[in-house]
Amino acid sequence: MESSKLFVGKLCILLLSTALLSCNSKKDDTIIIGIGTWPGFCTAMVGQKKGFFDQNIKIQHKILDHGPARHAAFRNGQLDIMISSLDVFAMETAQGIEGEIILITDESWGNDGIIVKNDINSFSDLMGKNVVFAHATPSQFLLYQLLLKNDMLFENIQPTAIEDPLLAAPAFLSGSVDAAVTWEPFLSEIVKLEKGKILATSKDIPNTIVGILVANRRLVDQPELIKAFLDGWLKSVDYIKENPDEAKKIIAQGLRIKEEDADGMMAGLKFADKQINIEFFETGKINTVLESAFNFWKTQGIIDEDAQIREVINQTALQYFSAVEK
Repeated sequence: MESSKLFVGKLCILLLSTALLSCNSKKDDTIIIGIGTWPGFCTAMVGQKKGFFDQNIKIQHKILDHGPARHAAFRNGQLDIMISSLDVFAMETAQGIEGEIILITDESWGNDGIIVKNDINSFSDLMGKNVVFAHATPSQFLLYQLLLKNDMLFENIQPTAIEDPLLAAPAFLSGSVDAAVTWEPFLSEIVKLEKGKILATSKDIPNTIVGILVANRRLVDQPELIKAFLDGWLKSVDYIKENPDEAKKIIAQGLRIKEEDADGMMAGLKFADKQINIEFFETGKINTVLESAFNFWKTQGIIDEDAQIREVINQTALQYFSAVEK
């Protein structure tokens, strides 16, 4: 009798241990992504809906548009993945955000741009004009790159930096500035109102605003999980490109925005498929943009002069995109 009880007891312990291991395994395969209200970051929403991820991978999205809140959640381990852009991550990593780039999500392809008063026809017309942009954001980096392309510098304009990116378009509409760096749907709405026109967009200067996913240490230490996640993400990108109308509905619902707004934003971006990721990871494009942004933020006093950029490309992702079929 005692031996039977002992056997049953051991069996219960074994079953309980197996159950706990199973629970822990499921917990480890739950990936929490901190995103912004931007369709390029929502590919996994489509993949979840269509079943492109491994059944053991559970993905949760947290919409955190406020950068500091997203940083805090990432640092505290509440997020496994944080979205960013290459230009901004150059700044974030210098400010102590630790993480590794595992994926290029998308590239702004006309979604971001400079809106100007109707009597401004060229960049030379911006000389001495008041241009508003969000401080230490992709808007500032885009403005810098577009000015540089047109043989101009910040010194040639009257820069007005604001903290809230959402206030750039209203500032322009108020008539207090001559130009503003903003994005869709604000660009198109201002044009429809005949209050201004688009001088240039991100489409005019490729490889400038490039969205990325940054993984924390827990995920970095699980290379097989990263590979499985990348498999599902890239299948989802292919589906989005082939079925944009259905993808738009899923993304709009996930972001809690209107379908027409999602449609407008998606029209001005390129979802990064396997080939685009191969190009960025294998040709050194990631480091080129990072270094350009890193040096720019230094000149703006946003990064300390003695700061050094660290290695931020995830080796599992680098190997993944080197090994996948071209």
